[in-house]
Amino acid sequence: MKKKRILFILSAVAFAMVSVCNSWAQETAQDILNRRSNQTAQPNRATAASGIRARQLNRGQEDILDRAKWSRIIYRYLDLSKEANAPLYYPLTPEDGRMNLFSMIFRLLQDGQIKAYEYLDGKELFTDQYTVDFNEFLDRFDIYHTVENGRPVVSDVDIPANEVQGYYLKEAYYFETGTSNFHRVPIAICPVIFRQGDYDAQTVRYPLFWIPYAEIALYALQMPLMTSSLNNTMSGTVDDFFRKHDYDGEIYKAANPRNLAISQYTSTPEEVARERAKIEQQLLEFEKGLWKEEPYASAQQAKQRSSKRQSRKTGSGSSSSASAQTMRDRRY
Repeated sequence: MKKKRILFILSAVAFAMVSVCNSWAQETAQDILNRRSNQTAQPNRATAASGIRARQLNRGQEDILDRAKWSRIIYRYLDLSKEANAPLYYPLTPEDGRMNLFSMIFRLLQDGQIKAYEYLDGKELFTDQYTVDFNEFLDRFDIYHTVENGRPVVSDVDIPANEVQGYYLKEAYYFETGTSNFHRVPIAICPVIFRQGDYDAQTVRYPLFWIPYAEIALYALQMPLMTSSLNNTMSGTVDDFFRKHDYDGEIYKAANPRNLAISQYTSTPEEVARERAKIEQQLLEFEKGLWKEEPYASAQQAKQRSSKRQSRKTGSGSSSSASAQTMRDRRY
């Protein structure tokens, strides 16, 4: 009888343990599903937040420029064959979680996380009317892709990052009256692809599209960059590269009433070089002039003032003349 009771108790305990284990397994599976669901939703929320943040940054920057007492818009060309600009060009294909600037831009466009705008001759219009359609862009530049679930899919090796050998950069120099600070900030960037023309042996530049820098700023801030051949540590980011002006870019245009590029009002390479140098010098002189101290008094004048102050302390001369002298001395 005792043996039967013990067997009954053991059976009940075993049944209870199995039930608990099954319940635990079901809860764990549900937890996993919930976690996966949250992980899937998180990038969507981050993307939406990034888009809102980018638009806020863009509007904020425009407001600051509108309020600035002095500002100047400069356009530069960043040649990626130059050593200073090489960090934007390599690696040519994504590897070990690293990619170059154009590959990052390409993937963000493909995922719909940022917007690009048509390259127009002589002007930048960042409105919905000129938004680039990614599918049409792929067809226009003959970029190989497949279609899955109605969406284009491009492999890493088919991104034409090696053909993007330069960037147009629009930047603003401005004096902020609220803080009395001088700033130089990137406004927009345009990848330039190099391809051989259909009926021409020479390589032709094709500007792809403009992207407001505010659109990619948050992503550039998280994108590590190797900035030196002597130090291979990923010590900076793409955003650092632009904010610290580590690039080497030639000026090809400065905003002007006629909206002309330098090449349109010069006739020789020498004139172009002189005009570029002149604009660079103007920018430097303006910034230096903000902090230049006026020579209020020479050393001799300072010495004379010191002597007069000392004579007043010793009480030299009559009280009336000393008083008159003191009043005159106070006008320095």
